[in-house]
Amino acid sequence: MVVTDLHGDWDAYERYRDRFARLHDGGQADYLIFMGDLIHAEKAKNDKSLEIVSDILALRLTYGEAVIVLCGNHELPHIYNITLARGDHHFTPDFEKALSQSEWRDEITSLFHSLPFYIRTRAGVSLTHAGAPAFTVEPKRTVELFKWNHQRLLDWATQLMSQEDIVSLRQGYSQLNHNLPYETLAKYFLAVSGPDDPRYDDLLRGFIATSHPEFEALLWPALFTRCEQEYGLADHRIFVDALLRALSTEFSAQNFLVTGHITIKGGHETVTRQHLRLASAHHATPRRAGQYLLFDTACPVDGMGTLVNQLGTVF
Repeated sequence: MVVTDLHGDWDAYERYRDRFARLHDGGQADYLIFMGDLIHAEKAKNDKSLEIVSDILALRLTYGEAVIVLCGNHELPHIYNITLARGDHHFTPDFEKALSQSEWRDEITSLFHSLPFYIRTRAGVSLTHAGAPAFTVEPKRTVELFKWNHQRLLDWATQLMSQEDIVSLRQGYSQLNHNLPYETLAKYFLAVSGPDDPRYDDLLRGFIATSHPEFEALLWPALFTRCEQEYGLADHRIFVDALLRALSTEFSAQNFLVTGHITIKGGHETVTRQHLRLASAHHATPRRAGQYLLFDTACPVDGMGTLVNQLGTVF
């Protein structure tokens, strides 16, 4: 059972969770897969992001590895301790504040670090959050993403910081942010208590880590791609095919890509004959049109129509 982009919507999460439980009890579903962006509601008063992630941790105690979460672009900032904004609205501070007060902080941070970018199945259906970025036409680059290690970039940033004067680095970061004091920025974006907080320089570390050329060339486009809206439909078809071929390496042929990430009319969109876009709540228009996908991961899918016929709703 595949669900995507809940963005802190507890009502939608609860509906999908409970539907999975009934399907699982009836032998109709083995896995519950969230394709990223569990967190960050548009309005803080409606945001149940922490509750959702905490409940997923509890859910895993019951179902174990049957509950799978992919990394979305909204989980990414909390791995690198950077901010994510749309216009003047910053998504990350509210979640960081809630996280700093949670007894589950270490477990949630560990979960986010462990999230994969892709799932491939014996059915020939692959899942990812956003889509196929342009670099997928270069097989070596795609393999680099498959082997991605967040800690490697964070360690690289730590090493660079150790070679410089930390006060000067903080001042430099401040200058890039309207000369606001570094302490003010760290408290706002990461909810740290002050200079003695062990996470005090994580904001700076994340800024440096995400300036790494590989982050900008690989990870950012992989999780933020706008697909055909960015590249045009003709090139998008090429990139989807290239990604599926890469995902087929030493495995069953991957023929279909399922993604979320983008707002659509209704609960699904057939972007190409190989690409199905799913909207389970936040990105569905209207919200009640949101859908989930239920398919047999061991039975080869023979066409896009087969996938579309396996969509369901909880609204």
